[in-house]
Amino acid sequence: MSVPLSPLYNVDAARSAEQRRYMQELEAAGVCVFCPEHVAAHHREPVEHTGRHWYVTKNDYPYDGAAAHYLVVSNLHVVSFDELPDDAGAELWEIKRTLKSQLAPTALATVERSGNMLYNGGSVAHLHVHLVALDATPSATVRFRVSVHVDAPVRPANA
Repeated sequence: MSVPLSPLYNVDAARSAEQRRYMQELEAAGVCVFCPEHVAAHHREPVEHTGRHWYVTKNDYPYDGAAAHYLVVSNLHVVSFDELPDDAGAELWEIKRTLKSQLAPTALATVERSGNMLYNGGSVAHLHVHLVALDATPSATVRFRVSVHVDAPVRPANA
């Protein structure tokens, strides 16, 4: 099943040429990589946990400097947290606690981009939370993009 949203991907948010190419291919095919029916065929990393509202997988394109980089992805194709029921929030906290316990990192950082990805710096129009485990001596400073520059051209979500 393809998702009739356009765009599904913000290729300007790609962090590598490989990621940009892959996003363009998926966009052309109308495939949302994070919809549960597509993730096994289009995401390199396996799903490690599936809950009622979320599933967990490692990021195919982890951030430089991260000791581990997980994605907690909504089972529903939504773009904003307020489209989910309240109990999805409780499940998200449970997942985060479990990952923290398993990873035992020095610190954690999480980012959730909610709403229009063309403004919040996101790359996929499907709600997901980045959970990044950090150690005491990272190889690089982990950077999250959470907006676009006000002078940057932005495509309308329905373009």
